[in-house]
Amino acid sequence: MHDIGSLLQAIMPYAAAILTVLLSYKRGSKEDENDRLAKRNKTLTERIDQLTRENDRLRKELDKK
Repeated sequence: MHDIGSLLQAIMPYAAAILTVLLSYKRGSKEDENDRLAKRNKTLTERIDQLTRENDRLRKELDKK
């Protein structure tokens, strides 16, 4: 029983380090996904603004006729 306790004491810091690295990687992946979605949101918002301006211009042109 004494050997198992010693073994666990030796292994626990490594197990904790591995767990920390895995959790950090998962968190980093989520942040990358958030960055990608934020960029996509910005792109789509700019496109909506562009289409709105184009729509307004076409309405004005149509009203003139």
